[in-house]
Amino acid sequence: MFVVLAAVLINAIPVSLVLPMLPYLGTNYGATPFEVSVLFTLMPLVGIIGNPLWGRVSDKLGRRTAMTCTLAGTAVAFMAFAFANSLWALFLTRALQGVFHGSNSIALAYMAETTAPKDRAKSMGYVFGSMGAGLAIGPSLGGFFMTGHEADFDHFLACMVAGGLSLAAALVVFFLMKDAKKDPAVATSPGKPKSKPDFRAIVRSPALLILAAMIFASGFKFNAEQLLYPFWGMSVGWTASQTSYFYSLLSVGFLLTSFGLVGFFTKRFGDEKTVLIAAVVDFASILLFITFAGSAYAFLFLMFVSFAAPLWGTVLASVISRHATEGYSGMIQGISTSTQLAGRIVGTLLAGALIQQFGFRAMYVVIAVVLTFIIAQAWRFMAESATRQHSVKPIPKP
Repeated sequence: MFVVLAAVLINAIPVSLVLPMLPYLGTNYGATPFEVSVLFTLMPLVGIIGNPLWGRVSDKLGRRTAMTCTLAGTAVAFMAFAFANSLWALFLTRALQGVFHGSNSIALAYMAETTAPKDRAKSMGYVFGSMGAGLAIGPSLGGFFMTGHEADFDHFLACMVAGGLSLAAALVVFFLMKDAKKDPAVATSPGKPKSKPDFRAIVRSPALLILAAMIFASGFKFNAEQLLYPFWGMSVGWTASQTSYFYSLLSVGFLLTSFGLVGFFTKRFGDEKTVLIAAVVDFASILLFITFAGSAYAFLFLMFVSFAAPLWGTVLASVISRHATEGYSGMIQGISTSTQLAGRIVGTLLAGALIQQFGFRAMYVVIAVVLTFIIAQAWRFMAESATRQHSVKPIPKP
């Protein structure tokens, strides 16, 4: 477990290191706000296809082999990004990063098949916490590289460092990771499945479709906010380096939630009620931020968001993992990740369009509306859980 978490942490650093640079880097090459949003979305767009495929590879060849390949490929993609010297080259190499975007879903599958159901939300929290630690470190490094050079900084060194970190993560996995051994209490198991899963069962299950929609919404909200932060920072006079440090500050909340609050809340309140509580706090914080967005101190409300959003998002990932067909854990996690990536694409593109036409506040209003959907569905699941043990039925074997 610790090797997987270390690899997730190391690989999260380069991903988050580059994010704060993209609006400034794109602008330096003449990109519009919408084109910057496209630059953000290219990696998750390609990852929609890549994640289920890498998940399937990990089901067949093992988590270690597949994860090593994704991390090594990510290293190559970031090093190629370092040599990009035009807008089209940025687009191309950003897409290449998406081809190898599969390590996180493999890590989640690994946790799902090695952890008993009662501890799954907690173990998923460790994965997201490791991501959060990387997300906290990466923007600070990005801010260091950009300090004093927002208008003309050279991204070469920063991206080479990013590639080196992904390569280090690949080496950690290759030399230290062992393929998963199933926990006796876990219903799913790795290895060659005996038959194909009945995906028609997913389509026929309204509850599972709603869960998928909620996963989509979590991705929608997350990436939209990642794009909004720099534009809000510009509106209150922050520099690129200050915005990068703000990313790191928000990631601390993500980290503390994933390693501490997830286990506490799910044990005390259960999954459904935890999602409801966290979504309500998230919604209230967004409304307060919209109201006081003209002040630099409005970031205090976003700190509450940084605790609430990963709390309900992580618990949803745990719920999805409980319904994976035996032998298809990796692919199910890949599909779940792709659903979230699809939400990230739509959220980022819509945010770019609304920022260009109406300013950043308009997108925060849309985010508040999305959170009302999360709250309503969490309330529904909580009500159902009062009369039966689980809010959704597992995907049946064919």
